[in-house]
Amino acid sequence: MAGESVDAPGGPIPFVRISRRGEERVNAGHAWIFGDDLREMPPGLPPGVWVRVESRSGLPLGTAMLNTRSRIALRIVSREVIEPGRAFIARRLREARSRREMAGWGAERAMRLCFSEADAMPGLVVDRFDDVLSIQILTAGMETYRQEIIDELVSAYSPRLVYERSEGGARKHEGLAERKGAAYGEGAGTTSVIDSDGVRFMVDVEKGPKTGFFLDQRANRRIVRDLSAGKSVLDGFCSTGGFGLYALAGGASAVLAVDSSDYAIGAARENAALNGFDDRWEGRSANLFHELRELAASGRRFDLVVLDPPAFAKAREGREGAVRGYRDVNRIGLSLLSPGGLLATASCTQLVDLPTWKEALRSAAADARADLELVSVGGPPPDHPVLLGMPETDYLKFAVWRKRSP
Repeated sequence: MAGESVDAPGGPIPFVRISRRGEERVNAGHAWIFGDDLREMPPGLPPGVWVRVESRSGLPLGTAMLNTRSRIALRIVSREVIEPGRAFIARRLREARSRREMAGWGAERAMRLCFSEADAMPGLVVDRFDDVLSIQILTAGMETYRQEIIDELVSAYSPRLVYERSEGGARKHEGLAERKGAAYGEGAGTTSVIDSDGVRFMVDVEKGPKTGFFLDQRANRRIVRDLSAGKSVLDGFCSTGGFGLYALAGGASAVLAVDSSDYAIGAARENAALNGFDDRWEGRSANLFHELRELAASGRRFDLVVLDPPAFAKAREGREGAVRGYRDVNRIGLSLLSPGGLLATASCTQLVDLPTWKEALRSAAADARADLELVSVGGPPPDHPVLLGMPETDYLKFAVWRKRSP
């Protein structure tokens, strides 16, 4: 009956019944149920409460976090009915650690330890930067167990600092205020040096992008490194220098790095010096679209152009503009390539799927009158798992194309 509670292993939790469409999403492996698929629930359930999910007929479908203030009203945490609390949090974090160990990443000191829905912890992101953990809590359900999460991370990893970067639009959509600062290790320094495939980076979890550093491009940086020997490289949207420094580690003759952020260029310059690459690295703080046009007009050409733009759309209404953005930036990038040069290009816009992104690249090549051949395809590293039943986890697209001579 509506309004009743049902038993989890450790006691009663509320139930929510969902539509047939919602049931089909759960059974297909998706973690999101939208508000218009809710059917029955006890009145007055607070945002973030963990609930048992049922079909219309009352069959158990699993456990989820409920927030009726959000368009995504239910976020599945388990296909079983579980007891919420620290024991469950600990189990999920152990499972996430085991996945990375099975992938051969057990000894890594710079990696994503928990990746939200991909690790069945919706809204929790934990990145490790040597002895510093940087966390984001982006959902009301994870906020409910914030202290338990922090306590378990401290117990499992013994960091000197846990720094929280719970910021951005996702918190707003969940009805949560932003939070930033030390969650453990008050007074400890916010910087650490990480080693990524032999390339060193200074990471500042307070001032750096997102959680401090973009870990998701690691596999794709390796591809660029292995293609860079003897080449002149343009590192577009360089952030704190990842692709450009990997290119120099691979033997690139020179790198020009461009980003609109003064902070990013300053950090990238420090990272270049940290690796002894400052004599081959040049940085410019500028709008990349404008800078690319000026470089093209000046006649400057590169053997390898890397384009790693930020997400061009965060909501469905911005999808068309994002596609135009990918077409335009890649068209200009192609105009800067020497004959036979390489375009290494990425998209992290979850709302632009792979076929749509490739169509934008085809349009860019047609506008640039360039014939492209595929050299390599990349994607996320093992610490960013992809779920077959949840396409949203497969957000990162990356490919290298060779511009054929006319």
